[in-house]
Amino acid sequence: MKIKIALRNLYISQAIIFVFLIFAYFSWFPHSFTQLGGFYKTAWMLIFVDLVLGPLLVFLVYKENKKYLKFDINVLLSIQLIAFIFGAYSLFLKHPAYAVFSIDRFVLTNVSNIYPRPSWSEQLNSYFFSSPNFVVANLPKEIKEHNDLMLDVVFKGQPDIDSRPKYFTPLNQHAKTVMEKGINIYHLISNNQAEQKLRMFSKKHNGNIDDYAYFPMSGNNKKDVIWAFDRKTAKPVGIIDINPWKLKVALNLEKK
Repeated sequence: MKIKIALRNLYISQAIIFVFLIFAYFSWFPHSFTQLGGFYKTAWMLIFVDLVLGPLLVFLVYKENKKYLKFDINVLLSIQLIAFIFGAYSLFLKHPAYAVFSIDRFVLTNVSNIYPRPSWSEQLNSYFFSSPNFVVANLPKEIKEHNDLMLDVVFKGQPDIDSRPKYFTPLNQHAKTVMEKGINIYHLISNNQAEQKLRMFSKKHNGNIDDYAYFPMSGNNKKDVIWAFDRKTAKPVGIIDINPWKLKVALNLEKK
């Protein structure tokens, strides 16, 4: 009987986790965001707690005709539910609300990094069902506002412009200009290892190296990569495992 109860818990938990992670994968972390946004670490924690520890504890605690059995089971189910809500909300806060182009690179701004921080209800209303928005950060044109922003960031340690949606405009309004600000392709292919990775990437996507614009990308998982965009559509194609900053240092050393 205890095996039956534990399996029932497993099947129900499995269905809930599966539906939620499918939603999170396709809505919150589409394209390459699963690799850049830290999806897998939180997802595996959620799976472990709800699909392993939950049924295991039910199996260990369950004993037919045990006094207070119903109470014990309810406590375990409550703990399991709280763990799921905590993990799901953590994944929600971690998911990128914006992919922000600033100066010459893209930065992911997740829900928890938005400034000023929206209230809990505003977070759910604005970002729960939304996929990451591709935007461009624009410095304010008004001199006083520009200076105040610089003072806040430099001297008060407040978040930079890539965390402030009030300064964002949709990427498609600046697509041509942004695509021209990518990393110089000739700099990339002057490094043998980088050139090899670019050729493998372009072959995988049935294109040529110069079909794409390449940008430094800082992800929530603290990994820097190069993000390739289709020059014609300004849509993301995929990431290339090249650290742009290390590559820049290597190219400077080669010149010397």
